[in-house]
Amino acid sequence: MFASTHPQYANELAAALHIVHAASILTKSVLRALQNNVAAETKADDSPVTIADFAAQALIISALHKLYPEDAFLGEESAAQLRENPALADRVWQLVQQSAQSGDVQQVLQHENRNAPAASVFPASLEDMLNAIDRGTNADLKGRVWVMDPVDGTATFMTGNQYAVCLCLLVDGVQQVGVIGCPNLKLDPSNLGAIKVHEELVDESGLGVVLSAVRGQGTHVWRMLPDRLGESCKIDVRKGDGGKESSGLNFIEVTLGKTSLSQAEHEAVAEVLGAEWPGTVIWSQQMKYVALTLGATDVMLRLPLDKSRYTHVWDHAGGQLLFQEVGGIIRDIDGGSIDFSHGRRILGDKNYGMIATQPWAFDRVNEAVKQVLARRT
Repeated sequence: MFASTHPQYANELAAALHIVHAASILTKSVLRALQNNVAAETKADDSPVTIADFAAQALIISALHKLYPEDAFLGEESAAQLRENPALADRVWQLVQQSAQSGDVQQVLQHENRNAPAASVFPASLEDMLNAIDRGTNADLKGRVWVMDPVDGTATFMTGNQYAVCLCLLVDGVQQVGVIGCPNLKLDPSNLGAIKVHEELVDESGLGVVLSAVRGQGTHVWRMLPDRLGESCKIDVRKGDGGKESSGLNFIEVTLGKTSLSQAEHEAVAEVLGAEWPGTVIWSQQMKYVALTLGATDVMLRLPLDKSRYTHVWDHAGGQLLFQEVGGIIRDIDGGSIDFSHGRRILGDKNYGMIATQPWAFDRVNEAVKQVLARRT
């Protein structure tokens, strides 16, 4: 399937696709088995942490560590909660064991490593699983680092809506490979015209799609089948001219009132341009990049009230590469590129806010943002 893709990072791309596919099967199996009543713990930011989060991170890191033992890892989860809560740790371990024995997961992983049993990529014991999860607590982003968010959008995962399984290879802080699994996104990769992305547009019977990009090689979308990936479809690169009238721009937003970003100023930017707001509402940050990449929306703003606000690397790495590889433009408010080289957080004093748009809309939106921010006292 990857014979024609042997430029740089071909092996890493193949590995990431199969591993994200397997992790997507794992997470979707939790939804189906528990009918969305997923047992949850609470993180400091009050978002739910599910057994699928921990199990998927254990799978991703364990599989990649066997392929690339010298690489580092950065994940959202640590095993601290599991070590403090043996009952939760046992539930996660049971899911990991079930996944190791799953015929679908074994077939997907067997495509990646035909010389070893698929189950060999899984942790061998509960302690191995905890250690694998903790490998993702790396804070040094120098060299080769795999950044992951096993379930981005845990709140909407819990309700059976859109979420993403995210993996990105950074090399010295630069995105080189990005793979985002969208297990609940109902989409025909062979027909990418007039795409819609909504929370309720759920692939209930299938496994959704996965998007992949390698720097300089474009972005592809694949259907995830139970035992393999479907044929890839390359997304056309968009140009910097033409496009919609300003009044027709579609702004994508997080759930209204559920963010510390300045949504009032987001709305004001849309008003300056004569556009409706919001156009699309999606909870998962990485799913917003997927919607931009597919052309289902045009503008994503992240306007903080001040520079003390930060965001996390795993909420943006990979998804930004997907969008940039189809021509998308992403800048901070000051016009700088987003810097992934400063640890787990993207700090406001390094990158203040974000503006992400289709290439033909950036100048107009950027100017409108400046007008709105000039009103601050």
